[in-house]
Amino acid sequence: MRILIVPMFALSPMNGPWSRTQTIARAFLAAGHDAAIARAADGNCHHPVSSKVLTLPAPSPLGLPMAIASRTFPIATKLGIAGRKPVKSFEEVLWLTGNLSYGYTIKCVDMLRAYIKSKQIDAVYSEFNLAAIIAAKAEGIPLIGSVSYPTQAAYANAKRKAKGINRVLSELGLPRAGSALNLFTWLDFRFVPSCYELEPMEGPNLAFCGFLEAIPPVQASDPAIDDQRNALVFYMGTGTLPRKRFYRAVCEIADAVSYGLYVAGVDESDAPASAKNRKNLHFGKRFDFSELLPHAVAFVNHGGQNSVMTALEYGVPQIIFPGKVFERQYNARSIVNAGAGISLDDFTSETILEAVEKLRGDASLTRNAATLRETLSSLGGTSCIVSHTEELVADRIVKKLFPQRIPLD
Repeated sequence: MRILIVPMFALSPMNGPWSRTQTIARAFLAAGHDAAIARAADGNCHHPVSSKVLTLPAPSPLGLPMAIASRTFPIATKLGIAGRKPVKSFEEVLWLTGNLSYGYTIKCVDMLRAYIKSKQIDAVYSEFNLAAIIAAKAEGIPLIGSVSYPTQAAYANAKRKAKGINRVLSELGLPRAGSALNLFTWLDFRFVPSCYELEPMEGPNLAFCGFLEAIPPVQASDPAIDDQRNALVFYMGTGTLPRKRFYRAVCEIADAVSYGLYVAGVDESDAPASAKNRKNLHFGKRFDFSELLPHAVAFVNHGGQNSVMTALEYGVPQIIFPGKVFERQYNARSIVNAGAGISLDDFTSETILEAVEKLRGDASLTRNAATLRETLSSLGGTSCIVSHTEELVADRIVKKLFPQRIPLD
């Protein structure tokens, strides 16, 4: 089987779609299939696991000329300006990142269709990429992909921003979608990289696959350290908070506690001098979470899908500050409703320290996180995706070869 996997692209740092694309591609390759990956020069698509790569253009934020957007958008993100604007739906995310632009979408669709034809692709996997959905439907080949509860049009939408997408659909002779999010209902099979307890979606041709990869068992290397829980791990993404506000809070927390604070996603050279003077405050672009999280009091994060799932991989309760982004707010509520963490309306040293004390005093939060870990581990991961895709493609081939089945007496 020849499959093309296409992630959503954005100029802002966004690890989720690309990392999931890589994981899914590895699974298809390991199963003996011919997996190709689409990538773009958006700063996120590094070291593709497949040698077969289709390079697509990167979208320009708000559909602005790239010369302008490539300069202004990183500055706004770094200053935390982007985090101050409420984002109420995934459709707004697609619009802000330039993924609803007519010019961008039609260019990607044309390139994808040409690749599908020339490489004789059997199926397309869309990791939240709209152009991939449109191209696969235009070519009439099996289409599968990732979905989530808060990316449904019924949950929240901004269909007035989908004019460019609907124009593309009309020009290709495909039905207009109204909201661009309705394109996700066009998938022949939908995969939810979560569980029903966190994202209660229903309907035909849908499977929950939990953790995409098998996770290692959590083992205590030092019981004394485990009992002490001597780490507080942070990852707040990009643009969630103004830099000064974030550093002030973590410095105050470091002064108030005796254990170590580990801030992921921030290079030590980028941290202010005042933060570097604290011996228990550590910065790193990347940390080995497998060593830190088993000993963490909590994982403080922004509610991004990858961050939430990373904490659950190690059964660690979470302290989530989702800011004004709809998906992160949904994830935070899901974790709170599952009794596996705390959501914050304000990011200060006081609110975080108060949450830490609550976690220490309520063992049920850790137990519930461990229960979710077991549930997510039992759903099959990428094996679920590969097996359902194989069945879908095989069934499509049979129907193509034998369009009229003669009933046997």
